[in-house]
Amino acid sequence: MILIDAMFINKGGGSVLLEYLIDTILLQPEKEQFFFLLDPRFKIPASLKKNYIVIPNKISERIKYYKTNYLKFKKVFCFANTPPPIKLKVPTYTYFHNQKLLEAPKKKFNRAFHKLYLKYLITKLYNKNTDFYIVQTPHMVSEMLSIKLKPIVAILTIPFYDDKKYRKEKPFEERKKDEFVFISNPSPQKNYPNLLNAWEYLLETGYKPVLHVTIDDTAPQFIERVKEINSKGANIINHVYVNPKELYYNCPFLLFPSIMESFGLPLIEAASSGMKILASDLPYVYDAVKPSITFNPFDKISIADTVIKAMKQNLPDPEIVTKNEINKLILLLLN
Repeated sequence: MILIDAMFINKGGGSVLLEYLIDTILLQPEKEQFFFLLDPRFKIPASLKKNYIVIPNKISERIKYYKTNYLKFKKVFCFANTPPPIKLKVPTYTYFHNQKLLEAPKKKFNRAFHKLYLKYLITKLYNKNTDFYIVQTPHMVSEMLSIKLKPIVAILTIPFYDDKKYRKEKPFEERKKDEFVFISNPSPQKNYPNLLNAWEYLLETGYKPVLHVTIDDTAPQFIERVKEINSKGANIINHVYVNPKELYYNCPFLLFPSIMESFGLPLIEAASSGMKILASDLPYVYDAVKPSITFNPFDKISIADTVIKAMKQNLPDPEIVTKNEINKLILLLLN
């Protein structure tokens, strides 16, 4: 059996990619060779009817599972940054998709990074238990090399995503006018403060474009900030949660101010949907797409000026740079 260890994956981009991986594996003639270890918070796809187990999302439970079952597996693929808790005598791969963990050693004295630094220490403790790390982009290879977890020969770049999930259903000219979308949780690296400051600045300079965001109750300070700016006359719509297709297919622009991403999946999804992309001028962006236009994510005026250009000029269409290599990944696990 081939173990897909997806403990600690339950939401966000990791969950989206895990669902796609499961669905693709279940289409393979060799699907019976795979077994899935899943987190209880993960919504199990209806297509997965057997060959899986759900255990409590605790390190102790994961250790217990491996010590009891390690002889059953001929290959192991860990899907949540953390290598196996014990050394195995079979080929072992770990998918690494959290750049924040790589930043933690550099900011270990920053209170905001204490929890991440603890997770990093666990990854480092188990580092010897994985033969290879798999990442999505060259940028992530550079980031991993900077903290010296593995030499470059042990870091494989195999990007994958559902390249058929989104399509250009509506011509750009028929979409709602001057509406911008940023679908993201409100974690610090998403850069909501500068984005909202830019929208306030746009209002002060006479512009009132629509901004769609998804800020949940984990960031009440941003919810209040949205209310404050809207009370002055801005048009920021907080959906809290929304199916991305609804906005990707009807709005013209994706605005992506994030300052740190392991992959930037929304950039690819938006490009596939026919949107034009305004994005941070940072390496992770260029690994995923060639954007329509870029800005300095640390400068509210740069963000605002780029929004104004998008409303006044005919920006080029973005181009997807990263190709879907899901078949390469599955072949690696099978052979």
